[in-house]
Amino acid sequence: MTLFITLALTLMVLALWPLVSTVWRASSKPDQQPASQVNLALLREQRARLETELADGTLSQDEYTQAQNELARRVLQESAPVERNRQTSRRTATAAALLLVVPVLAIGLYAYLGEPDAVRYEAELAKSQGDVSNEDLDAMVRQMTQQLESKPPGQAVDAPAWEMLARAHASRQRYADADKAYQRALELTPDNPNLLADRADLLSLLQGQSADGEPMRLVNRALAIDPGHPKALALAGSAAYGRQDFVAAQTFWQRARQRAEPGSPFAQGLESSLEAAREGIAAQPGGAALLAAQTAPRTDPAPAATSHPGLRGQVTLSPELRAKLAPGDTLFVFARAVQGPRMPLAVMRVPATATPVAFTLDDSQAMTPEHRISMHEQVVVEARISRAGQALPQSGDLQGSSGPVASNSAQLQIQIDSVVP
Repeated sequence: MTLFITLALTLMVLALWPLVSTVWRASSKPDQQPASQVNLALLREQRARLETELADGTLSQDEYTQAQNELARRVLQESAPVERNRQTSRRTATAAALLLVVPVLAIGLYAYLGEPDAVRYEAELAKSQGDVSNEDLDAMVRQMTQQLESKPPGQAVDAPAWEMLARAHASRQRYADADKAYQRALELTPDNPNLLADRADLLSLLQGQSADGEPMRLVNRALAIDPGHPKALALAGSAAYGRQDFVAAQTFWQRARQRAEPGSPFAQGLESSLEAAREGIAAQPGGAALLAAQTAPRTDPAPAATSHPGLRGQVTLSPELRAKLAPGDTLFVFARAVQGPRMPLAVMRVPATATPVAFTLDDSQAMTPEHRISMHEQVVVEARISRAGQALPQSGDLQGSSGPVASNSAQLQIQIDSVVP
């Protein structure tokens, strides 16, 4: 918290310095002609003398007028520094107002729009294993809950705070409260695969390490958004292992290991899980031969007649939509069952380009062993260009669809020709 305040004050000073220094520089310029009351008095005496000489006839009317104009000019010169002093006072007042109003306004806006307590809560949670007592931590969590619940709904900045609160409840083994906090975070960011996987993990724990029902639905949503999400893949593998589908469990855990940081506790846990899956496979009839085939060096591929060929084709972008293509866009090509679950049977993800893209979809790209292209005679192939890099449709995405086609089509043509409203 101290570091955050220090950085905020530093940035505020850097923002104010150019403004205040400019004002002070202008006000600090010395007056070249300070106002003199003595000089003004002398000018008034000269004006009286001119009026006397005009009355005596010593000066003509034209001479008197010319002398009066000269006196008026000199009076203005003598009075100008007074006005400059007033301007200096106004500049000083402006500098003082900047120093007071800008920080107060910035702090007020952050207090209203931001989440100032989140920084303090995060710091205190980080110290929960240190010198913070259980009573202090409970009090802090209660205070954070009250403040979040009292804020107006719909502020996206609250999603990380709700996630932090959910983790705090989970660490205190208050799983029901943690689930409520996860639900509030997901209301604000429903397509966050991390939150989906975390809540699925929590619900599995509440169901006695069972992922049946809602936990598996959350896992499937997370994988639909990010097919390679490590935690969602690990949970899917655990669910398959619980069904004693050791081959599927091994597949999920191997995909999760590809995204895990080498040497991390997560990667080490996946290695232990994979070993358990291999033991389960070996205990089943024909399992030893399957494991041997997995570890044997690959030679020639199996004949096409022994496996489903999958789908092959090409995706093109219509000329009318090429102007909407932006660098960094992602192309998703996926097959779905004509009837049944909307979960993709196979997914391909590549960078989007304006040129045609060849694709192949087969059982090797299946998200789960229970949903594969080879299990369906007809499928629908969809192509979507996403700026956000998410498989779920977002407003502004570019898309195209094939309609129902045979699951072994070889020269399929998909044109992306519409925009998601």
